[in-house]
Amino acid sequence: MFHTDPYVIVVVQSALVLFTVVALLRDAYIRILERASEVTAVITRGEKSMTPLYAVYGAALASCLVLVDKASGIDGNKVICIVIDFLCLTYLFFLSTWFRNSVFYPLMVRARKD
Repeated sequence: MFHTDPYVIVVVQSALVLFTVVALLRDAYIRILERASEVTAVITRGEKSMTPLYAVYGAALASCLVLVDKASGIDGNKVICIVIDFLCLTYLFFLSTWFRNSVFYPLMVRARKD
């Protein structure tokens, strides 16, 4: 029987990894600009702004885990797919300045307005 699940997993994993690479490059560029700048700032987020971040991170991670767990035809590769998802999503949500400030929070503000 022909399984389409491996193709879907490859597309989803590739998109997530590609997006993470873009975030890494954008964060590196931001760090270069920060080093060249004479002005420094420290920003701390309050619990009110972190709660949606935790919620969406958990939902995204759970969605990826279910997608990998329920996929057929990728037996023997599920653990590496789960690890890749975990690493990429953890970097994006908790370590990437660009993702949080340029993607996540603007989308959250937009969703609250609608």
